[in-house]
Amino acid sequence: MYYPDEKVQEVRDRSDIVSVVSRYVSLTRRGNNYFGLCPFHSEKTPSFSVNAPGQFFHCFGCGVGGNVFTFLQRMENITFPEALEQLAEEAHIELPQTEMSPEEKARIDRREKMRLANRDAARFFYMQLTQSPYAQQARDYLDSRKVTTEYLKKFGLGYAPISRNQLCRYLMDKGYSAELLKSLNLIGGDNGKYYDRFFNRVMFPIFDVRGNVIAFGGRVIGKGEPKYLNSSDTELFNKRKNLYAMNIAKRSRRKEALLVEGYMDVFSLHQAGFDNAVASLGTSLTSEQAMLIRRYFEEVCVVYDSDAAGTNAARRAVPILEQAGLKVRVMQVPGNKDPDDYIKANGHDAFEQLIETAMDPVSFELSLSNMNTVDGRVEALRTMKDRLMRIQDDSERQIHIRDVASRLQIDPATLAREVEEARRSYESADYWKARDAVRPKGKEPGGTRIAECQILALMVRFPAMRRQMAERIPETDFPEEDQIVRTAFRYLKERPDGKVLAGDLFILTEDEKEQDILSRVLAVQIPENTAELSKFAAESVRVIRGASLDRQLRECQDISKMQDLIIQKKQLERLETAWDVQAAVR
Repeated sequence: MYYPDEKVQEVRDRSDIVSVVSRYVSLTRRGNNYFGLCPFHSEKTPSFSVNAPGQFFHCFGCGVGGNVFTFLQRMENITFPEALEQLAEEAHIELPQTEMSPEEKARIDRREKMRLANRDAARFFYMQLTQSPYAQQARDYLDSRKVTTEYLKKFGLGYAPISRNQLCRYLMDKGYSAELLKSLNLIGGDNGKYYDRFFNRVMFPIFDVRGNVIAFGGRVIGKGEPKYLNSSDTELFNKRKNLYAMNIAKRSRRKEALLVEGYMDVFSLHQAGFDNAVASLGTSLTSEQAMLIRRYFEEVCVVYDSDAAGTNAARRAVPILEQAGLKVRVMQVPGNKDPDDYIKANGHDAFEQLIETAMDPVSFELSLSNMNTVDGRVEALRTMKDRLMRIQDDSERQIHIRDVASRLQIDPATLAREVEEARRSYESADYWKARDAVRPKGKEPGGTRIAECQILALMVRFPAMRRQMAERIPETDFPEEDQIVRTAFRYLKERPDGKVLAGDLFILTEDEKEQDILSRVLAVQIPENTAELSKFAAESVRVIRGASLDRQLRECQDISKMQDLIIQKKQLERLETAWDVQAAVR
């Protein structure tokens, strides 16, 4: 689908990338940039950078990058037109009706068919549960768990028949292809012999935050393994990025989300009036899920089972939630019961009281420590130092330091000193070491790739340098394999006076690898001092030109041409004194 460049530009100008990224990533400002944990790979030290002036993002860890459209495409697994339309709607910009290319139309049509197939599968499962005589055992199970008819309908529960091909026949009769249904993990098989992946299970449709059915979870009825079976990732569904019941919980008036472990815990809490309950989808909590909670809530209470597995899961979840910028508390259900059992036995008010008395993360960690032996207190001290150093608020950290010191029977000043040393190590040395370790390295002697990055960065920031660069560097100096760099150089050269944001370059390609190269280019740090800037610019040109002239010399067979190339190489040595940087910085 084609939209006029001026409309794309208008949407980009009205969609601040920092605001958009902050819906998914907790950012901390450092100068002109914002840093946080990358949502595209697992990391403990923030290496994900958002450049506000340039309106682009770049991860120094995994190398991904792009502009606001690219970010939304990757996070939501959507196409460029879909990202553009979503941001245009948020900015109240009306887009013109345009014709789609055959490829775009096919891609959008396929995704729509996948959504419809999931919707029809959910309706099939619901019909089976509510009408089929063969679903009585499933209805009895839900009755035993006290799931009401109202909530059964509200959550769209269903039943997958024990027959192995009933859903398959139903959906194929509606015109869905076997290939499409296999891609949704609804059926398996090949060569005309297909079978239902879900059978003899209570079915839980999984919705995205917009209310679309994107996947399913199924609990076996009677004996069978696995007890719970969830959809694998598809074009519509990524289990790391979604939470069960968030489509309902996001409308809650409560400011604190309740994070539980399973589907039935969600049902019990919602039926008891806690419409802010959500659950992860068969995996440990992820940073993406934590950021999804952060989009709709300021606080979260972890309500996992009180057995060893649930306690360990809560300990893993707390730092992930804190890194997302959420205020975290932890509830321990008495008697090693899960939330579902407790609320059925004790009711709404008793559970509300448990929420009110939930522990902060420091108290939770202390409650798990062995204070009865010296070794236990030493281990607790090691654990609590790590816990305390991650508290950002100075006053809150000092209060907890005094409390922990009292519990561990040590001097508060000593503990405070050790915590501050750990904080400095974490926030400075470890951070910069991690960042420096992943800075782009030159792929040839002389650092050609770095020089390419530097030249484009200069041309973006200083329009007057575009003419100077164009005069000194032929486009062919950029290696053929760096086609996107050539394209970006040409784009900037053709706009000698116009304002160009770094993020604008990402319209030049939809290829993710090329966008990552551009983000690496634009993450270059440029000197502010005029003298240093002149040297910086001259050295960048010298490296690019020198590498190009060396390539030409290796391939040259003509003596007179070789002499000319040698003269050009000598002229590079005088480039610094001939460089006019004053015009660029005025």
